[in-house]
Amino acid sequence: MIEHGTLFALSSVLLGGMMLAFVLWTIRLSAGARPYGYAVIVACGSMSVAYGFMSAEWLTVTTTGRTESVARFLGYTVSWSAVCFVLGAIVDADRRTTLALIGFVLAAPWATLASWIFDGTAGTVASVALLVSIGGVAYVLLGPLSTVAETVSGERSLLYEKVKNLVLLVFAGLILTGAVSEQNLGLTGAFVGQTVATYLDLIWLAGFGAIVLRYGDVLEAEEVPSPLAAVTSDGRSA
Repeated sequence: MIEHGTLFALSSVLLGGMMLAFVLWTIRLSAGARPYGYAVIVACGSMSVAYGFMSAEWLTVTTTGRTESVARFLGYTVSWSAVCFVLGAIVDADRRTTLALIGFVLAAPWATLASWIFDGTAGTVASVALLVSIGGVAYVLLGPLSTVAETVSGERSLLYEKVKNLVLLVFAGLILTGAVSEQNLGLTGAFVGQTVATYLDLIWLAGFGAIVLRYGDVLEAEEVPSPLAAVTSDGRSA
């Protein structure tokens, strides 16, 4: 059985290599599409660093059954924020909708960690917060953002649908992995839980980067605003 530290170190290297590949891809993009490449690079790079910290057992906290590195969740904060910025910009969503998506998305992993650390009333509150955040993510992606996506071009709408479906599938997988972990329902051991979570991270980062960058020409041709524009300007309301 592979030790956790070895698995995390290998994942850090793989994500670092993936980031380098996306850097080279981004360099080949036109200037208008490069901000999306930068978002992909940030997502991969943050998780590569996070896994490096995890392999060194930095920033650990004691949870029910074992210790857990907070670095994973810090990495999720950066990487998933980048994904949300991209989703909002693709459909030119308004600031409120984009920030709502970020809030719900980030609440889920941190609520999961809290449910591992606390028991009793605090643990129950964390579990409820997790369920609310999951519902919030689904609502924003399938409601306001999907409505706005109907008003943009077919290519942009298709790009949104692809990223949205990837996010929903992987996000559900990560949350389910956390729910059945030894810290919660105890249906999986530490090795299985960490391996599945790591595999999902590699899959969603590779998929997110490949999907977005393949639409570089569309993003440039239609002068789609940069990912940060969703929060620095009002965008359009759903």
